[in-house]
Amino acid sequence: MLKGIIRDKSRSLFPIIIVALSVAMIIFFQGFMTGIMNGFFKGTSVVSTGHVKIMTRAYNEESQLLPNDLALLETDDLLVQLNQEYSDYFWTPRINFAGLLDVPDENGETLEQSPVFVVGMDIFSPHSRQIEIWELERKLLHGNLPQKANEVLLSNRLSKRLNLNPGEVVTFIGSTMHGAFTTFNFTVVGIFSLNMGPVDKEMMLLDISGARLALDMENAASEILGYSHSLYF
Repeated sequence: MLKGIIRDKSRSLFPIIIVALSVAMIIFFQGFMTGIMNGFFKGTSVVSTGHVKIMTRAYNEESQLLPNDLALLETDDLLVQLNQEYSDYFWTPRINFAGLLDVPDENGETLEQSPVFVVGMDIFSPHSRQIEIWELERKLLHGNLPQKANEVLLSNRLSKRLNLNPGEVVTFIGSTMHGAFTTFNFTVVGIFSLNMGPVDKEMMLLDISGARLALDMENAASEILGYSHSLYF
């Protein structure tokens, strides 16, 4: 067979080259599609689900309303238990809430207002991987990451709508987990873009400690998300 290939290269090498190229293209596109799908599911899981999501049954039934009066309580103890019994995942609390952002003028009167969807995540803990998971350092357009509980990041589109820049103060208007009216002042320290279409249109991000202060949710969380250590989705 080898002698035949050497004698007639035009008839024998061409099919081999075609087969080799076909196999290479199949491998390439399989890897490409795997990467695309992994990226899609990773983006979805970051914003919504994680690999595993824990919440109260009552919260789950009304989750579209962000009912933090039905949130998880005593989450510190629950996280210890989860890390011990389900160590294949790492676990992180999150608070999701919504309300109004009010931008005051120099006299304290309302200059601009906008609805806002807020995610309070664990940014400050030494072993937290939320900055890595959200790729915040790469997706930060201006400013810095939060260093204090009252510091927040605004999505690029929301900051443009409200004409806000890092260093300016905004007032969140909403309700606590107990249903009481609340206002809380936050300092904008950074502007980000997730490049996820409408997902980050009206989004504000902050450490969960700030969310707990604003909503009176000490040692509570809307949900606890579990991620595989490899972060592969």
